[in-house]
Amino acid sequence: MRQVRRPTPAFSELSVTEFLTLARVGYFPHGLVIGSCIFEAGNQFDWTVATAEVASLSHALRSARGLAVSRMRGQAAELGAEGVVDVRVQVEHDVWRGARQVAKFVAMGTAIGFDPAHLPMNQRNVPQLLLHDGTPFTSDLTGPDFVTLLRAGYRPISLAMGACVYGLDPRHLRAYRTEDAEVTEYTQAFFDARETALDRLQQDLFREHPQGSPDSPAGIVGVSVSEATYGGGRDAPIVEFAAIGTAVAELAPNDPRRGPAHARPQMVVPLDR
Repeated sequence: MRQVRRPTPAFSELSVTEFLTLARVGYFPHGLVIGSCIFEAGNQFDWTVATAEVASLSHALRSARGLAVSRMRGQAAELGAEGVVDVRVQVEHDVWRGARQVAKFVAMGTAIGFDPAHLPMNQRNVPQLLLHDGTPFTSDLTGPDFVTLLRAGYRPISLAMGACVYGLDPRHLRAYRTEDAEVTEYTQAFFDARETALDRLQQDLFREHPQGSPDSPAGIVGVSVSEATYGGGRDAPIVEFAAIGTAVAELAPNDPRRGPAHARPQMVVPLDR
């Protein structure tokens, strides 16, 4: 039996459009939830200067993101929410005294819960969206995208994240001082780092939700890969690639939130052109 908790007016970052879109399917904000983590990632000069992955930093950044999101999810659970939408994971890199690399992570989103009182009778007993272990889902989807996902027959499970940090050997540039040409070593490094981040996104996701489990993902939507560069100057530059998306699973076949099984394509003509 779903427990409906109606909190006092809650903070949220939802726009008016997002709020109304969620309300139409019975979901209301329970509050702004935030998780944070400050991670000491070691001395960035402990690694041999080379164009290669800095494994200690990659591990640190993956762990820090996971802790921040987990703490955000815990806050959502305390509020009685079924999930968190519009999650953003922000990171800031600092080099503290002794060349110690510190990464500060903040995961922020809006916790939402179901309130059947605002829906027609035939939609008031829809299955809850909590994960099989009773914890809220997490998603970087906006409110409208969340509703679109439900109508397409899917539900969000969790943020899928992967990261890879590469150091770039500045000595590669010496061969190009007198000509304009591709720095092939850097091109390959950027390609490898992106692919590694995407691979780890899948590895970590399926480690948490194995195939055949109740929350086994059917896919990952909205995947993006961001890039951040720090260091440089006298120091070898370091590039971080972070991949993030939302893992989704299918709704129950009889879930009334599903849209038409075979919606007809429509031609939409913009009126402002």
